[in-house]
Amino acid sequence: MSYLAALAAVSMLTLVGCGPSAASSQSPGASGITIKPVTDASGRAEPDQPIHCTVAHAKLTKVLVTGAHRSPVAGSLDASAGTWTPSHPLSLDARYTVAATATDSSGKSVTKSLGIETIDPADTVTAQSISPAAGSDVGDAQPVVVVFTKPVTDRAAVQKALSVSDTDHVTGAWHWVTDRRVDYRPRTYWPLKDKVTVTGDLDGVNAGRGLWATGDYTHTFAVDSDVKAVVDPGTQSMAVYRGGKLIRTLPISTGGKHYQTWGGYLVVLDKVAKTQMTSCSVGLSCTPGKPTYYDLPVYWDVHLTWSGTYIHDASWDNAAIGRVDNSHGCVHLNAADAKWFYNTVEPGTLIRVINPSKPVALDNGDGDWNVSWSRWSTPNAT
Repeated sequence: MSYLAALAAVSMLTLVGCGPSAASSQSPGASGITIKPVTDASGRAEPDQPIHCTVAHAKLTKVLVTGAHRSPVAGSLDASAGTWTPSHPLSLDARYTVAATATDSSGKSVTKSLGIETIDPADTVTAQSISPAAGSDVGDAQPVVVVFTKPVTDRAAVQKALSVSDTDHVTGAWHWVTDRRVDYRPRTYWPLKDKVTVTGDLDGVNAGRGLWATGDYTHTFAVDSDVKAVVDPGTQSMAVYRGGKLIRTLPISTGGKHYQTWGGYLVVLDKVAKTQMTSCSVGLSCTPGKPTYYDLPVYWDVHLTWSGTYIHDASWDNAAIGRVDNSHGCVHLNAADAKWFYNTVEPGTLIRVINPSKPVALDNGDGDWNVSWSRWSTPNAT
């Protein structure tokens, strides 16, 4: 016998119709109660829909929904409509008990319980990544970036399940960058020493077109840097600021005529002390001996775009640094300056590249600050 059938059998033994038996000491005058969740074709309850409870000749006074270990589920009762709606969707493929209480005109009450199971969907989506990582220390321009495993159709429902709070209570907003990526950033920048918490109550959220979200998340990170930098290809220099004050100007070399460095506001994605860089990985030549071919270890690498833009040591190019823009799009520094810059910046540091002729795409890294606040904060979920 199935779980639901067994519960139904128990209900038939203890209740007459939908109310208590004539021998019940609870409320012999209370009329029957019917509990009916919204179900899919399998007969299982949809987790984000209200549960309907109807009562004849009495008043619905209470609905209690409990999950595993009899833990109560938060929700709201609309007695006039005869519905109880969860504050957050119920979990997928989970069992719950619904207990509805009705009171008759004499003040006597009766309670009926029904076990339900939520749907077990074939198609689910979850957060593939949430950045920055939990426990990170970041720069004050760091956006929150949530990337999903599949395209989201009902963006409004998914966005509603995501929240950001911080100790300084700054104003911020979500913005969908693609149908798989939604970012949150403050109106200006995070204050120094701010603590930011990202919460995703995604489990059971209907993401649209038969796709259901799974997983709940909490990430907390701290803002410990307000360093910013301005890269100027026209003067082959990079100015570095802390707290709005210039602390150092470094000679650089940026992209040559056919490989200009992406322009606009870029955010440091990550950094690594050494990496192997190859021309083939960024769409240049894969053939040794060709002019655009390279395969070499590179030190003090500060990552700016997914297309492969870094600020890094280029000791082999010292003759050009501060004089000629001849890189394949990266920002070249001499070894000492590259190491200093690497140790000065954090993920989340804002880098402005003065090159209006080649604006960086919003999703080529974290290009969030290239969008005006009025456009960013305009609801675009639907």
